Amino acid sequence: MSISIRGQVISTELENGASYMAPDVIVFRYPKENITSKSIIIVQPTENAVVIIQGQVQAVLQPGTHNVQSPQNPLSSILSKFRYNALPYDSIVYFVSLTRHEVRVSGVSQTDDLVPLEYEVAVYYKVSNPSLLVTNIQFGAQYFKDADLAMYISPIIDQEVSQVLNHVKLVEVFKKFADISTAVTAGLKTFLAEIGIELISVRITKLIPQDPELRRILQLRDLGIEIYDAVRMGLARILAESRDPSSVNMALGVPYFPQLSSIVIGGYLPFTYPGAGQQQLPQLQTLLRQVLGGGQTSSGGGEGNK
Repeated sequence: MSISIRGQVISTELENGASYMAPDVIVFRYPKENITSKSIIIVQPTENAVVIIQGQVQAVLQPGTHNVQSPQNPLSSILSKFRYNALPYDSIVYFVSLTRHEVRVSGVSQTDDLVPLEYEVAVYYKVSNPSLLVTNIQFGAQYFKDADLAMYISPIIDQEVSQVLNHVKLVEVFKKFADISTAVTAGLKTFLAEIGIELISVRITKLIPQDPELRRILQLRDLGIEIYDAVRMGLARILAESRDPSSVNMALGVPYFPQLSSIVIGGYLPFTYPGAGQQQLPQLQTLLRQVLGGGQTSSGGGEGNK
């Protein structure tokens, strides 16, 4: 990506009014350029600039305009020390956002009764120590964004959430929102402080069973339906989607029986037993008709029930 230096003016602002510091950008790394002695570094009100020369943090520039050779400028002392007319080629300028950011981390854990749960945690934070942050993160590109920070903190959040959920039954999970928030806040606050970030707050935005059918049953239960009836309604919906006529009976809680009058008696079952003789066939047919409520006999099974 080509960067316009605009006559040795180093800034995150572009000539068209846009900015490299998008809402999700935490740190923008200015490309390695020949920063001459007449260069000007412009830091916007919502930023700090961290200048690293030969692998060491040499200056943290506050919002405003900074001339490299101006008196009492941290960079001008570096020039005089090394007797440079320009900053070395290995000088890097990082622009760090000081605004409030939000990142969301999601994952899967399970309860004490081995029910998988999907969770999502919203983390609100801002950078408190730009130089400490720059020296503790790794860049895969010119930007370090909220999504990159989410990868850093995801293992910590998963550990804290699992420590609470793994010891709770499913029926008690939704009473533990406060405990989960407290555990995640304690774990993140310590870690983020070590890399120069101030944790503002943590909020649990989602905590639901991974199985969609179980989610619907719990929703019906929370609407005031008894758990047994909620399970029946869930099964009735599955049967209705498969166009099974027994879905109505499942919803009403009434047993479903097929149309027994359509059963044909005789010809399909071995109604005679070895050594019993053929005289048992009419008796067995009569007994089946009484139990099943009538039916038709095959042509070889005697006279049908009219």
